[in-house]
Amino acid sequence: MNVKTEYLIPGCIVKSDIFKHSNFPLIRKNTILSEELIFMLHTFLIPSVAVESTLADGSVFKPNEIISENGKNNEVIDSKSCKSFFDQFLISVEEYKKLFTQWQGGSKVEAYSIRTLFLPLYEKNPTKTQLMQLHQFGLKSDYIYYHAVSLSVLSYMVGKKMNLSNGEVIQLGISALLSDCGMSKVPSNLFEKKGPLTIEEYEEVKKHPLLGYRMLENVPGFSKGAMLGILQHHEREDESGYPMQLKGNRIHLYAKIISICDIYHAMTYERYYRKKKSPYRVIESLQKDHFGKVDHVVLNAFLKMLLNLSIGTKVRLNNGLIGEIIFMEETEPTRPMLKVNNYSLLPLKSHPELYIEEIIEDVSEYIS
Repeated sequence: MNVKTEYLIPGCIVKSDIFKHSNFPLIRKNTILSEELIFMLHTFLIPSVAVESTLADGSVFKPNEIISENGKNNEVIDSKSCKSFFDQFLISVEEYKKLFTQWQGGSKVEAYSIRTLFLPLYEKNPTKTQLMQLHQFGLKSDYIYYHAVSLSVLSYMVGKKMNLSNGEVIQLGISALLSDCGMSKVPSNLFEKKGPLTIEEYEEVKKHPLLGYRMLENVPGFSKGAMLGILQHHEREDESGYPMQLKGNRIHLYAKIISICDIYHAMTYERYYRKKKSPYRVIESLQKDHFGKVDHVVLNAFLKMLLNLSIGTKVRLNNGLIGEIIFMEETEPTRPMLKVNNYSLLPLKSHPELYIEEIIEDVSEYIS
């Protein structure tokens, strides 16, 4: 049966020689696939592989999807693919929480476990509205788990918007998912603290990118880019980041993407010591307060991937006022011209004290 490369697992048996721009096989028939060989297939962008229906240990291989069997299309839909995006998102958070707890106990990171967690989530293509709602899920006490999975979703969606290859997007999403794995080696009382960190505590927390990198440096299955994404996701274009104060041209693209998604989600999520902010207000902060700190090309891709405002959209402002978008400026997409009270015009560009709180699907709910 012909199976997409992302669904392969260690123990799969190659059914026919695999070639890539050469007369010499990349992998020969009857080879038993390992983590390293599957990673190589991703690296060489092999889209699918013919494998036996039985694994090397004698068990039946049941991938999420079979592209073809015996030369005919034979789509197989697993129950996982029937789940909604948010159902799969919550399942992924619970799985990540289990893995994080194991890492705290000294267990090593396993590429297979990470891919098993990530790929069902990657299959989903959330809408812009769903992406805007990510910050609404989760408890303050579970922030680190929801943050990791949200960061993965936001990052791989930006990767798709930037037209990265499928293999690159997968490695980017996994890198984002593991970007805070080093926090499992930081005393839990620090990332669970219900108040602001002291200078000394913050210095301890700032070690997590390097700790995460060291957790993975001897684990096969992660690309160099994924590793650098984990190590550099708190670096900034102007050298103000950590742990190495790198300048923009030395920061890997994955890290640039993850850093923007990290700032966005952290600021929109309710924390013990800080109230969550409107996603639209955070986007404005990314454009203005973080100017020169984040990559502007990546930021533009992020905004195009995320922003769900358009002419005719009805919104609620922070003062409770309901308005309809009648004009938008490309340079300030979160500050459109609104029509309020059915006739008055309100240019948000001229009212910095006002900002969009949320999109309104049913205006009748706000009419008394």
